Amino acid sequence: MKCIDLFYTLAAIASFTAADNASAASSSSAEVPSSKEAKKSSSSSLSCSANDQTCSPQQSSSSPPSEESHFYCVDTSINSEYEILTNQNCFHDTTQQLIGDFVTNLGPPGRVTPILWRNTTTTTTSTTTTASSTTNSNGGKIVSQYAFQITLPPTLVPTLLNYTSHLGIIDKFRDFTSTSPIPTQSDHDNDDDTHNGKFVTFGSNRWYAQRPAKKWKSNMHWISPADEQTHEEYLRVLFSGGFGDLLEKIGHAIQLDGLVAYHLTFLAVSNSVVGYTHHDTTATGGRVYNVIIPLLLEDDVPPELILVDDVTGERGGYKYQVGM
Repeated sequence: MKCIDLFYTLAAIASFTAADNASAASSSSAEVPSSKEAKKSSSSSLSCSANDQTCSPQQSSSSPPSEESHFYCVDTSINSEYEILTNQNCFHDTTQQLIGDFVTNLGPPGRVTPILWRNTTTTTTSTTTTASSTTNSNGGKIVSQYAFQITLPPTLVPTLLNYTSHLGIIDKFRDFTSTSPIPTQSDHDNDDDTHNGKFVTFGSNRWYAQRPAKKWKSNMHWISPADEQTHEEYLRVLFSGGFGDLLEKIGHAIQLDGLVAYHLTFLAVSNSVVGYTHHDTTATGGRVYNVIIPLLLEDDVPPELILVDDVTGERGGYKYQVGM
């Protein structure tokens, strides 16, 4: 059977903190959903077996960089003020349609790279309009000392999709982002940032589903473990998909001796008016990170994540890719 996606962004998010005294970069990016209405089907749709127990993302096969693709090197004069880690080499911008402002390097699993501004940004408003390109004077510059991208193990996304499909989390997100959203806590006060939520049960475990305040102007919902048993089960699923090896690569790349995952969640969104720029953590000394793992995406939408340059303050859109 075919599972139809009523949301165009589904992601798993693991927040972790350093368990040592080493110093490194910290994540301070702002997560913002796209401003386009969700579609009822997606080129990265979920293909499920007849009994709905196994699912995997359907994607077009990736092709090698074309002759027109841009080649970027991290260790250049424009990045002279940044700490350049030893494994950050030169790479091609591997996104075929070059949507968004940042280079996306889909390298070998476990490769950690900084996020660089593109030399040229291509934008499009719909499939029927002509794409336009804009030259970026910051091309090749690191957007932030505290933002990285990493190629995922090939087993991680299918493992998480199987888990969420089997438990019914995907179906619950379809309800939340369509006919049965959680009401916003502040219907009359746009300055209130209180999230509203409720407990939900999947299998034998308890989860907590939340929706942000009205001022976020989106139908974003997230579902997180509500007790230790559920948290531990989520961790086991992550590690069965290769997340442990991923953390090992991250720890070596950003020079940490230990990492502790303190918060896990699944997040879905299908539309947003403008998005709400925010920090999850600040002033951590490079010791707290969010790992965002895209699971289901719609191709024909603007970039899903907004990043703010830590020198110029310029905002740019980062286009998610399944597998990174």
